[in-house]
Amino acid sequence: MPNKIDTVIFDLDGTLVDSQPAALGATIEALSRYDVWVTAEDLREVFGGGARRLLGHFLERDFGKGPADEMLEEVVKLRSSLQLDLTGEVVLLAGVKDLLSSLKERGFKLAVATMSSRVVVNSVLEHHGVQAYFDATFSVDDVSRIKPDPEILTKTIERLGRQVDRAIYVGDSSHDLEAAVDLGMAFVLVDSGLYVRGEAREKLCTAAQQNGFPIVGIDDVSKIANIVRE
Repeated sequence: MPNKIDTVIFDLDGTLVDSQPAALGATIEALSRYDVWVTAEDLREVFGGGARRLLGHFLERDFGKGPADEMLEEVVKLRSSLQLDLTGEVVLLAGVKDLLSSLKERGFKLAVATMSSRVVVNSVLEHHGVQAYFDATFSVDDVSRIKPDPEILTKTIERLGRQVDRAIYVGDSSHDLEAAVDLGMAFVLVDSGLYVRGEAREKLCTAAQQNGFPIVGIDDVSKIANIVRE
């Protein structure tokens, strides 16, 4: 009989919030100031892994690795500043606050593990008044290896003092799913369609099904409460 789940760890972007106007808009604007031109669709194709990976990809594409490495930190800082200015445009997905409240009332430990920067994570959670629900938050600033490496999940479990086989990770991307599989952690896919689209979305859903992981739609996040209790 499987161990009872007592810990729920959430990704942020595309899982708890629709951050596209802020995350994509800030990235497009930051790159444009260095004469690097991208579209939202360009970004979605490689989104995930944090700002350094995302910005570095396009800087290297246009300038080569050496110049890209030299520019990267200042572009990351610019993008972060722009994204913070757009925090008000980040939307909490329907049912999320009720879900967090329900899980917390039932004694679950809750955490956020995301490749967004800590300053952005704190700003978004505070803006929506949900920071107090979480017992821990981990960001790209807390790890040396980005998802799909499971380092961020390992550190979250250690901070909470819980066990991998009694935790579940909730995310919306292949990186989230792969990190959970690598660590042997249960997983729920939020098929929000916000960042993962088209063929990539189909492959992601297929991978979740093949691993026996539950899938919930963007309007059904409240169902996660029943999934973790079962």
